[in-house]
Amino acid sequence: MKKWIATGIFISLISCKQKEVTTEYLINSTIEIYKKELPNNIIFFRRKGNLNVKDTKNYIFLDAKGLLKRNDENFLSLGVTNNEKIKSVGILSFKTGKGFTCTFGNDGKLRSTEVIQTKLQESKPYYIYYEILKRKYPDYMNWKLFHIPKDSLK
Repeated sequence: MKKWIATGIFISLISCKQKEVTTEYLINSTIEIYKKELPNNIIFFRRKGNLNVKDTKNYIFLDAKGLLKRNDENFLSLGVTNNEKIKSVGILSFKTGKGFTCTFGNDGKLRSTEVIQTKLQESKPYYIYYEILKRKYPDYMNWKLFHIPKDSLK
């Protein structure tokens, strides 16, 4: 009888190992922290670094064609770092120019948060953002002075 109890305790200790912290958990935690500063309907630009992240009820991913079809400049860029040393989620808003970052420990506990005002650099989402503005607000400025490479809109 004592052998069975000892075996049961041993098995329960082995099966109680730490849960893996998922990318979705990290993203949802970051969204929850910054929910007042992020749009209600979150749309992320789909890129190579976030291909494995699936859409949820909190956010969706669209490629360049989908963003241009939707014609909504409130989309965000998402960067996730998930390795054995650090787990970090960075969200960049092209509309406000703010970058929101949360850093987590391997246990999923929040270690730090940071909001920075960034100067946006030329990139594919940057050009998509300006193409949407050009379509929505054609009289806002002389768009001929601002060249948008057509291959960045594919």
